[in-house]
Amino acid sequence: MGTSCAPVRNAEGTVALPQGVGAIATDSNVPEGHKGLHGFLYGESGAEVHDDEGRDYQTREGEDDGTSLVPVERYLAVRQGEKPLGVYALYDSRRNLQYVGYARNMTMAIKGHAGRVGEERCAYVRALVVANRALMSRGHLEEQANNWLAEAGTLPPGNGVERDLWEGTTPVSGLPAADVAVLEERALKMRKAMGENLADDVAGESVDSKQRRLNLIRAVEGDDWSSVIDGQTAQTIEDSGNGAEAPTHPASTPFARASVHRSIGDSAPAETPDLTPESVNAALDEVRPYLIADGGNVEVASISDGVVYLRLQGACGTCPSSAGTMKMGIERALQGAFGDKLKGVLQVDATSTASDLASVDAHLDMLRPAIASYGASVQVLSVSGGVCKVQFGGPPPIGMGVQAAIKDKFPDIKTVELVS
Repeated sequence: MGTSCAPVRNAEGTVALPQGVGAIATDSNVPEGHKGLHGFLYGESGAEVHDDEGRDYQTREGEDDGTSLVPVERYLAVRQGEKPLGVYALYDSRRNLQYVGYARNMTMAIKGHAGRVGEERCAYVRALVVANRALMSRGHLEEQANNWLAEAGTLPPGNGVERDLWEGTTPVSGLPAADVAVLEERALKMRKAMGENLADDVAGESVDSKQRRLNLIRAVEGDDWSSVIDGQTAQTIEDSGNGAEAPTHPASTPFARASVHRSIGDSAPAETPDLTPESVNAALDEVRPYLIADGGNVEVASISDGVVYLRLQGACGTCPSSAGTMKMGIERALQGAFGDKLKGVLQVDATSTASDLASVDAHLDMLRPAIASYGASVQVLSVSGGVCKVQFGGPPPIGMGVQAAIKDKFPDIKTVELVS
């Protein structure tokens, strides 16, 4: 919650995102035991088609490097017939993250999502094109997508409670027949990979569908079935040998439910109120019924420079999904109420207090033996207005650790200045 991920719009309408997208590694080899399935999915001579897909795509600066939000309508309009390969994230019209995925043909994948959920839910896209042939395996595209989900700090609806809607077999509306055909062919390949018999005719099957079923040459988006099959095989062997335990269901935030997630923060006030403890408390009344129903609540700890510090109470304070509760529900409600006046929402623990010189110095007492062992020393000089000045001598990495330790413990301290 301490790091802002808010996008910033530039003059062209593109929304810039924070830097720091991780790199992707690869492993594109197909094991001998999976070559039969691979041959069916790509055709016996389809490896070349599979490897070449996306390599002729010309990346567009500022739109294909994963650093900006681009309107979906514009993104698709200028990429007709093109097949960019990579990782993408989709946002609704209010720029709330809805889904993170990866595909060999992101244009087709995004069209499919838009046809299933509508333009309002699929309004902006953040795309990272992978142009290097050595970085195209399914396993590592999935790794990059997981990095983006971790960066978001919460599971978006399309990857969670609405996954069947975003990824499943929901009929696609509003797409040209040719695009629907490609999506159906993709689903057909999935059926084959799952072991269904595709040789038999299907009752009520159209001539076109039958032809697609019998003509599977082009590569499926998001390849490398080998890692999936190997993983499932290993899991099956392990479960049969050791006895599989019944799956446990982790506690989840009430705001992960799709209907609740979409309703929070939907109605903006006619006039944006000032950011005060009273007005924040009033805005939190929108989410309190959900928190109370789960055995928790929330209180305002403090407000400083547009940042609201909140303390989760009861079951919410100890729940593993507290970060999701803050991000998906509480922050969304406050953003809807206060708009640009709200600069951030941070959670403080039940025992934390406002920082002062004595409390920061006491916190550093626990660290001083370790700091001294590295030949360093530290002394708090002042704490005021969100700035903590510390006299420090020693290796720079230790100084960076001191800064992080102070800011982690005291959320109201935004800057730690080291002086010699």
